[in-house]
Amino acid sequence: MSAFPRIAVGAIQPGIDSQVITWALIDALVQSGAQVQHFLSRACFVPYHAAAGPAGSESRHLDTWLMTPELCREFFAHGASVCDLSVIEGRFRPAQIERACDGGDLELLCEWLHVPRIAVIDASRLVQCCWPGRPEQVDGVLLDRVTDRAQLIRLQTTLEAVWGVPVLGALEELPRLRAAISRLPAGSRPEPETCHALGAAFLRYSSLGRLREMAARRPLLEAPQQAFRPGLGLTDTRVAVAYDAAFNCYFPDTLDMLELRGATVVDFSPLRDEVLPPETDIVYLGCGHPERFADELMRNHCLTLALTNHLCAGHRIYAEGGGLAYLCQQVVLPDGQRLPMVGALPAVAHLQPQAGLPTPIELTLAQDTWLARTGDRLRGYLSSHWRIEPQRGLIGCTLPAGHEHDLVRAHQAVGSRAHLNFAAQPRYLNRFLEPQGVLCRAGRGQGR
Repeated sequence: MSAFPRIAVGAIQPGIDSQVITWALIDALVQSGAQVQHFLSRACFVPYHAAAGPAGSESRHLDTWLMTPELCREFFAHGASVCDLSVIEGRFRPAQIERACDGGDLELLCEWLHVPRIAVIDASRLVQCCWPGRPEQVDGVLLDRVTDRAQLIRLQTTLEAVWGVPVLGALEELPRLRAAISRLPAGSRPEPETCHALGAAFLRYSSLGRLREMAARRPLLEAPQQAFRPGLGLTDTRVAVAYDAAFNCYFPDTLDMLELRGATVVDFSPLRDEVLPPETDIVYLGCGHPERFADELMRNHCLTLALTNHLCAGHRIYAEGGGLAYLCQQVVLPDGQRLPMVGALPAVAHLQPQAGLPTPIELTLAQDTWLARTGDRLRGYLSSHWRIEPQRGLIGCTLPAGHEHDLVRAHQAVGSRAHLNFAAQPRYLNRFLEPQGVLCRAGRGQGR
């Protein structure tokens, strides 16, 4: 067994999330000298990347819906191997709420990884003598939005008596900081000063020593060395990953696994670079916000031409979320403004004004693509950020009915509205690594 100190943090009240207090906790741990790795309990992207800032590394993803217990342990051990403490963020179910088949489940993940569970309670939502239902298993509590130390002491005394677990920390209302966070554009990071202020506020009412002691209490079952086993080189494929302010949402485990299997992963910037990296086989355009950088993207005529030439030469592109929108002919904003894009996919991408959180979906392929074949099933999290309006020549590739354009293709360009973690579905990751000639022989005519 291995140590891997770790805790799981999650809200339990309806309509409440643990985002801000988790940022505060991570920054406080970093201020105390710890190296922290942040994990999300679902393999989908969140509106803000704040946890990656104080932690110093990108958030990683675990998911009980996509992964087996063994694969979850291996993904966790891989991501946590160079840190002092891991924080897994998600949402706990209150008592008497049945487990639903709606994607990754934090409770089940804690069972698989033997993780101490810390519930977040929003003090501003408490009604006198009416506490939220206690989760079946909980090891500690964090109180968010307390008014002052006096309220904290009252709530702590009551909660520790009723629930029988310690209150390990608290965060005040901090209206100016929270207002600044609420104004952040989706996909952005708060300023380091904001995270440091949250961390300092958390330290005023918290015991990091007790938190770290709890995190180190339970050993982790040994993880198998299968998916991340070194020496799996299968290919010399070169994957060009778009990475800049416009496109920056990727699953780190997918990029790690591509390299372990022999691919050369190089980054480029659609905002700044005029050409693709030399000898690129596949272009990978991740999620992002092309609508916020439309002027800069479309002034980069050279890269638009490079992407077009890449496809004309028979090479492949995979685009997801904002990357999919970038490949379309136009992006339409909620106010009706139309912004020209690359045009590699004959479609118009409509930005939705009221996008919710990504939802789990299983897509069945109804058309062959280089990524997957007819009848294959892909699991991911569907983003409602974009609606795709097909134009002549766009091929919708998926079932069920009403979801035909959640994964689309035109020639060798494949685009997805769903967040797909290929590391958790290695048969599709391997399709990135197969030589172009093999793919063409396996699916003749799919690029027409």
